[in-house]
Formats: sequence, structure tokens, C-alpha cells
Amino acid sequence: MNMHFKMRVATLAVSVVLLGGTALVASGQTGAYFSDTHAGAITGSIGSIAITPDSPTSIAFQNLLPGVAQTVQVNYHNSGSSPEDIYLVFNNLTALSALNNLGRYGSVIITSSGTGALGTDFTSYNLDDNSTRCGPFSNAIPSGPTSGCWPLTSQIEIATNVAPGVSGNFDFAFEYASALTTPSTNQWNPYPLPNSPYVCVAGPVTPTNCNTNAQFTVNEPADGTGAGLPYQLVATQVGITPNAPGSKF
Repeated sequence: MNMHFKMRVATLAVSVVLLGGTALVASGQTGAYFSDTHAGAITGSIGSIAITPDSPTSIAFQNLLPGVAQTVQVNYHNSGSSPEDIYLVFNNLTALSALNNLGRYGSVIITSSGTGALGTDFTSYNLDDNSTRCGPFSNAIPSGPTSGCWPLTSQIEIATNVAPGVSGNFDFAFEYASALTTPSTNQWNPYPLPNSPYVCVAGPVTPTNCNTNAQFTVNEPADGTGAGLPYQLVATQVGITPNAPGSKF
């Protein structure tokens, strides 16, 4: 076999091999890594924050007298599916400020009971919210010239991390000071007040303070007029205060 013929045979063999490779690629017969697949789905439920009163929420003092404390109580339970914190929210700021105009002529004690309850939640013997007259607020028992002003705040936490189904209660105790003279109305905590002499003894006593002692906050017309102290019993996620702003992470 001459050299020229050998080269032609070799060229033909190479062409066949190339054509065969092309055919393999065109047919899609490629290799792959080993794998294993299992189907699934992502599901979930959304928790709920809810509270249900177990007693009337409209509570009233009856025939209050100076020097005699009265207590009213509300019972509740966590009716949601998640743990929650419980707050008393006094949403009528005009009514709240009217109460906080009593100074040493009124006292409030709020206590709570049940799993997660915080016990004694608030105590004040000087309900005055006028920091201009009082100076820095302090819950010290007032005596002598010191004010010890300690107003009732708009939010009071009464229980924390209350599990679903768990019950609790809060007590609201109020007492007029024994030195109180006959008030101009038989309604408890009328609001707004025009002028009141009550807190003349709550801060530095001057004729000006006593004669111009209008309540510190009046939010009209939104709060309206009336008597009593409106409140809300509010459940929140644990660690979240009522009306706390949310965010997008």
C-alpha cells in the first residue's frame, strides 16, 4: 500500500469519528450528576392577640366619702392563641388630667392578680400632673413642703407574658383625702374642670397657684365632657406597648 492510499484511509477514519461525535451531541445523549427529589409545601398559621372580659367593664364607685377607700375590679382572660401583655390605657386625656388635678386630695392604687400579673402596678397619694408647679415628678409620699407629685399615666402595664386561656384581674382603688370639703358636684371626676382648689397643697403654696389652678390638660372637643375615667383594657404582643409604631424590618 503506497503512502498516498494510507493517508486517504486515515482521513476517512477521522471524518467518521468526527461525524459520530456530532451525531452524539445532536441526539442529546449527555451525562448528568446523580440527584434525588422530594416535593413539599410551606404552610403556616397566624397567631392572634385577643382579650375577653369575664366581668362588666363599666365599673362604678358608690357614695364615696372622704377618708374611705373603695375598690372596683375587672376580670379577664387571654382569648387569643399567643402569649400577650395586658395594659390599662386611659385614652381620654381630659378626664385623666381632671383626676390628676386632685393633688393630695385623692389617691389611686392599681393592683393586678393572676399568672403574669405585676402585683402593685401604680400607687399615688398626690395626683398632680402639672410639672411646672410640682417640679420633677416623684412617687415619694408627700410630706411637708415636698410635693411628691405622681400623676396617673395614660398607660399602665398590669400583666406580662400571659399564656392563652389564662385569667387575671385588676383592682382600681380610690380614696378622697379626709380633709376634702363638700365638692360642688356629686359626680366622681367631672371633666373638664374650670378651676379647682384641690392641688393648692400639692406644690409650693402661693395665692397665684390656688387661684389659677385649672387642670393641666384639656383636649377639646375630641374628649368631650362628662364624668368618670374612660379606659381601655388592651392586649398586645409580648414586649410591645399599645399603639407602638410598626416598621418594615
